[in-house]
Amino acid sequence: MTKLPEKLGNFQLVKQLGVGRHCQIWEAIEHPSRCRVAIKVVVPESAQDAGQRKLLEHELRVGKSAEHPTIIRIDRLSEEGGLPLLVMELFPHPNLKRLIVDGVDALGPLVPRIITELSLAIDHLHTRGWVHRDIKPDNVLVASDGQVKLIDLAIAARLPGLLGRLFGGKGPVQGSPSYMAPEQIRGQTVDGRADIYSLGCVVFELLAGKPPFAAVNANDLLNKHISATPPSIDKLNRNATTSVSQLIRKMLAKKPADRPASMKEVLKTIRSIRFFERAVADT
Repeated sequence: MTKLPEKLGNFQLVKQLGVGRHCQIWEAIEHPSRCRVAIKVVVPESAQDAGQRKLLEHELRVGKSAEHPTIIRIDRLSEEGGLPLLVMELFPHPNLKRLIVDGVDALGPLVPRIITELSLAIDHLHTRGWVHRDIKPDNVLVASDGQVKLIDLAIAARLPGLLGRLFGGKGPVQGSPSYMAPEQIRGQTVDGRADIYSLGCVVFELLAGKPPFAAVNANDLLNKHISATPPSIDKLNRNATTSVSQLIRKMLAKKPADRPASMKEVLKTIRSIRFFERAVADT
């Protein structure tokens, strides 16, 4: 992948925050205001790909429709040095995946806030008519006090109406294999219950230190989401309560109809249960 220059138009690149196949995310200083922002830049190899620009335009449209403190704010689409880029709010904190890899025990005191704020973010997207379709720890930034920002709205899709739910056909399979709902894997029309399944995988990983399913290749992993029974969380984390184990089990139901009907239902349950049998201490 070609290295980006130190300056793109008015943006002075400071620190690379993330990288994907077609884009890089950087902390940058915008001149002349000297405001610190995050920018998502299409790399030079993909700059002429109209599809990449359309993805940024779509992400901007979704972001502009979402106004919630738990969702990263997207300001505008620009082009500098021939490279399309999104200008976004800077939230200079690690993603949840990195924190989980460092050890879930240290996250214990933050678990209720992380899960609640992530649930609020997903619920807000649903109320605005979107399903995220890529809920995973990598797309959740977390501050040291547990404050959350949901990122990466690139493959968000419009929630289907009644006819879409009844007669929706197959489409391209998009998402991350460790967190995809069975209906998403099958390429079926998905609604908010697919995000609920993905959130269940994230909650499981936050408590167990690993996703509910693992496999030697992506195909086997996807098949497990479709047909395998996930392990019980209280067997992997002895401090997890029966209540949170039951919630995760319901969120990971294979059939959408067997999951909580909405994120509001999930939030109601989250706010009424304890996550741990014994209090977890700050480290």
